[in-house]
Amino acid sequence: MWFSIVFGVPLALSGVMIHKLMEGEFFLIPFDESTVRFVHNKVSNPFALTLAIMMVTGFLMWLVPKIMSARAKR
Repeated sequence: MWFSIVFGVPLALSGVMIHKLMEGEFFLIPFDESTVRFVHNKVSNPFALTLAIMMVTGFLMWLVPKIMSARAKR
């Protein structure tokens, strides 16, 4: 869970910065577009991997008790 937070916060912040840049809105802190895109691209893959692992383990945590209770009923 902590990995999704560690990777998710910079991903969200860089996404907001890219959105503000594309909309042409004024942003108080000047930033370099290429640096923001670089950070966003580098963080997105580990975040997606972490999210996929969390989805699989969550599904297993849901499925295993159902299998165990079905076996206990037999």
